[in-house]
Amino acid sequence: MANRPSIILIDDHALVRRGLAALLNQSKRFKVVAEGTNGEEALELARTVPADVMLLDLAMPRLNGLEVVSRLADRPDRLRLLIVSMYDDAAFVARALREGADGYILKQALEDDLFRALDAVLAGQIYLCPLIERKRMQGMELSDSDITEREREVLQLIADGLTTAEVAERLFISPHTATRHRANLMRKLNVHNPAELLRAAAARGLIILPQRTD
Repeated sequence: MANRPSIILIDDHALVRRGLAALLNQSKRFKVVAEGTNGEEALELARTVPADVMLLDLAMPRLNGLEVVSRLADRPDRLRLLIVSMYDDAAFVARALREGADGYILKQALEDDLFRALDAVLAGQIYLCPLIERKRMQGMELSDSDITEREREVLQLIADGLTTAEVAERLFISPHTATRHRANLMRKLNVHNPAELLRAAAARGLIILPQRTD
């Protein structure tokens, strides 16, 4: 089939990427042109590899999928962003769509939804997985407009389990600056300790906390 839509796969789990690539290539309707394992690679591939759709996971180290969507506001007009995630939390879905994602599907519904979602976003439509209750999306207002890009980075690194010193080292800032960012975040979210900070940030879709496996 000539001129098959091209796909970029971004997921930090190799098994997921391989499964998606096999599913897409075997369909003979789409072709996978690039793969990435984290948010930084997603940004680079979006700007260097011509593609029609990027399938993007949410929970990735350092730069999560929500931040990738936000930073790709100036992406090529051709490129559609389709979130593929295990998270059905309304805050994540609301923020992803608000930031510019073209669709959101759940990994547990891939078999039923993947090709339907791809067809929809390629046609310029917004696609939302039927398993996500649309009524839960109504009235979702995320009070994160005053959270800076750097503060979001600090939040995600804290969620990843890094200490203040490790956050400073990773972001090439001083420990004092990292501490100040954390204090500013706690003030803006009206919390009083790191545990409350993470819970409040996750509730607003600002970060993604690792799911427990026990």
